[in-house]
Amino acid sequence: MGYLFKATSVNFARAVYALSWFDMAPSLSYISSDLGLSLVQLGIATAFFYVGLAAFQMVGGAIASRIGSRKVAFIGLLMLGLGAVASGLSQNLLDLSFARFVAGWGSAFFFSPGLAILKDISPPESYPKQVGIYNGVFGLGAGAGAFGWVFVDSGIGWRFGLIAGGILMLAVALENLVVLRGGFEHKAESTGFTTKMFTIIKNKYLWLLAFGTLGAMFEETVGGQFLVYFGEKYLNISSTYSGLVGGLFLMIGFLGGVVGGYFLSNRHQRRPFTYVTLIVSGLAFIALPFSTSLPLLVIVVAICGFAVQSGFSALYVLSMPYIKDQTMIPFSLSFVNFVGIAFGSFSPYAFTILTERIGPAYGWVILGVFGILLIPLLSLTAKGETNL
Repeated sequence: MGYLFKATSVNFARAVYALSWFDMAPSLSYISSDLGLSLVQLGIATAFFYVGLAAFQMVGGAIASRIGSRKVAFIGLLMLGLGAVASGLSQNLLDLSFARFVAGWGSAFFFSPGLAILKDISPPESYPKQVGIYNGVFGLGAGAGAFGWVFVDSGIGWRFGLIAGGILMLAVALENLVVLRGGFEHKAESTGFTTKMFTIIKNKYLWLLAFGTLGAMFEETVGGQFLVYFGEKYLNISSTYSGLVGGLFLMIGFLGGVVGGYFLSNRHQRRPFTYVTLIVSGLAFIALPFSTSLPLLVIVVAICGFAVQSGFSALYVLSMPYIKDQTMIPFSLSFVNFVGIAFGSFSPYAFTILTERIGPAYGWVILGVFGILLIPLLSLTAKGETNL
């Protein structure tokens, strides 16, 4: 099988993986009613997914660098599917939070190994484009979860909706196991492995890249999880239109990822494109709560969603020059993702606190402004960059 077929399999898994992140977004109102949860408690439950995601990012990357990315990616997809099924079986806040934690753990085991698999199977000149597609299809899958599951939940209930998403994830995990079997992959030797990990962790440029793009993490996390709920509760939009808006925010990220991959393939356009997309996504995020008419909201959401995925793609492409040892790519990518998720995991809780205690616009505005203020950190990494 050619690399494009295998890359398509990885990217399809990435899309269903994203669906399992966001298929709970349309069910938050149902969950709140059925389990008797407040807005802040919903924030806690959704935050636990990102806590699991952050806690096991570097663990998953380290294991993948040692034993190979394909095994770890498969384990991750299995755990994500099982966590999604358990979410549908939850009876209280504790059950739901634990299930989301397990799902986040599984997601951590797939993310950087998935990128490393693409690096192993793709020609060097095609890798930035594959990264763009990898991040773009995340938007397609996430949008299918956020919008499509509005109708799934209304048809079969939120519990069966989450269980169905989990079963789909398990099926895709088995498909990946078959398609990706065999073939070359980088594996690090045990000798000196700890030293290599600390070399990555101490790399100041990777820290700066992760912090400089942190706004994209805030925007995707809060926008993906709460746009549907916010539209229903605060903008007085029907659940169907709110689901459509939430789905658009995520699905248009596919175009953002593809376009981003094109610009990021050009070394001279890479950084200017990154700065522009991060600023645009931050400003659009700030404007979301003030977009009180549906047409205006659709436009602002589309701009924000498009730019967010380009920002994510930029992080993973800009990180490559600082990874000298190819066997450490899974760990390095998991590390920069960990930094973003470790801070981004608190954004759902911060958003709900700001929204409930200060006002409905403040969560969007404060997180958006904070993300924009971090962008100048990227300029500090330019002098350390070498040619790919």
